[in-house]
Amino acid sequence: MIIEKLLPQEVEDKIEKLIMNPGFIWQWNSEQIIPTTPDPYTSQFTHVIFYGGAIRSHYFALVNSIVGYFLQKTKYKLKRIARIKVNLIPNLVHNEQSLINMNHTDLEPAAVGNYISAVYYVADSDGDTVVYEADKETIKLSVPPIKGNCVYFDAKNVWHRSNIPIHNKRRVVINFVLEVE
Repeated sequence: MIIEKLLPQEVEDKIEKLIMNPGFIWQWNSEQIIPTTPDPYTSQFTHVIFYGGAIRSHYFALVNSIVGYFLQKTKYKLKRIARIKVNLIPNLVHNEQSLINMNHTDLEPAAVGNYISAVYYVADSDGDTVVYEADKETIKLSVPPIKGNCVYFDAKNVWHRSNIPIHNKRRVVINFVLEVE
């Protein structure tokens, strides 16, 4: 479920340099988790790399290289990419309710196919990824954002959430939803 140091150091550094660059283009996403019930407390910036069967960013080739390393380490066989997006949750003034994001799955359970969600950590931060047991309340795993690490799980059936960074300026991840054999 956790892969430490997914990428070679030079690729890891190249991706961090690209995404953390002030010129990287972000879009405001007022609804952090889509599709789901709107969360009035949290939002994020996103950069969509691949969605709806189409490349949406000229950074696709570099970011997609992460998929190859992931497949090598896990031995999954890729059927198709469902989504790749970069998420930035800033450390802003929050009320207590906003510090815990909504539990969610990345796909509806009725989706046809075997899907894996992978969260790749672009930079060190706080704001753990929390993975839940089937009851959606008991914490199974809490994964700190450590640069170069990756956590993965079933995209349809595993409930999870991110936490808002409170000690670091931002939490930046690349989220992959992959259909695998």
